Amino acid sequence: MKDKYHFKGEAAKEIGRFKTHLATKGFNQNTIRQNSNYAGIFLNWIEEEAMTKDQVGYKGIIAFIRHLQKEECHSRFINRVLLAIRHYYDFAELEGNPASGIYLRGNQHLLPANLVDYKEIQKLYENHEAKDNRSKRNRVVLGLMIYQALSTEEICKLEPQNIKIREAKIQVPGGRHSNPRMLDMQAVQLLDMQEYLQHVRPQMLEDATTHQGGRKPRKIDQETIKRQLFFSENGSEYMKSSLHHLFRQVKKQNPKITSSKIIRHSVIAQWLKEKGIRQVQYMAGHRYVSSTQRYRDYNMEELSHALKSYHPLQ
Repeated sequence: MKDKYHFKGEAAKEIGRFKTHLATKGFNQNTIRQNSNYAGIFLNWIEEEAMTKDQVGYKGIIAFIRHLQKEECHSRFINRVLLAIRHYYDFAELEGNPASGIYLRGNQHLLPANLVDYKEIQKLYENHEAKDNRSKRNRVVLGLMIYQALSTEEICKLEPQNIKIREAKIQVPGGRHSNPRMLDMQAVQLLDMQEYLQHVRPQMLEDATTHQGGRKPRKIDQETIKRQLFFSENGSEYMKSSLHHLFRQVKKQNPKITSSKIIRHSVIAQWLKEKGIRQVQYMAGHRYVSSTQRYRDYNMEELSHALKSYHPLQ
């Protein structure tokens, strides 16, 4: 990036005012120099794009990140620039900070490219055959991924008392990285869930604890699987193998859907088309609104146009 710390004209004046602001905040000289240089890179870019600082929104920041990536800037550098931009917008005292909550993890891309249209995901549930107890259980698990965007960790933590059939709600206990919450169940799920609770699960529990041989585990922890909403057909409290088999079937229906994460990401992106960001934050169990904010650009309709539609003059 040639002359990346060379500023002139209005950008140089703005950087001077920003330096004074940082000094009044008690930053040391090295931090002031670094933040003003990084903010200057951003100011030069928006000037080249014929934008002003108050016209830059979330999509504009994403486009700026793409610009830095094309310049082969590494993730740590980009994160330092984003921090400087956040400081700059605090100084500018504009409504909203477009860089708030945006950062890169390691060398990963900020946005995934493997989202699936929500209608395709719904078809998974509609077309999933439920012929025996295992496939009926899997259909219920799939519904929780599709309609409540539950992670596999959350699904494995569920207990029967978390399901409120009469209220058509599910109490999600949360996980290592997610908050507990109460979510609505969809009408299409209720009959399958009711059948699972009243007939399928009791039969699976009986089979697991009374029938031996085959691939049964050497020791069945009966107390644990009685507490769990879901367990494996052979009586194991661990669902890893069961979920593997489930997604083998899912991939046959739709090769693009290779994991529960793709379903969860796609569902949250769909929610953001229909609901406010705070409501989606709660429904997704995100601890920080910045986690939800990153999904804004995941929108299937917006993703392919992200770098074209941010510009205010278009």
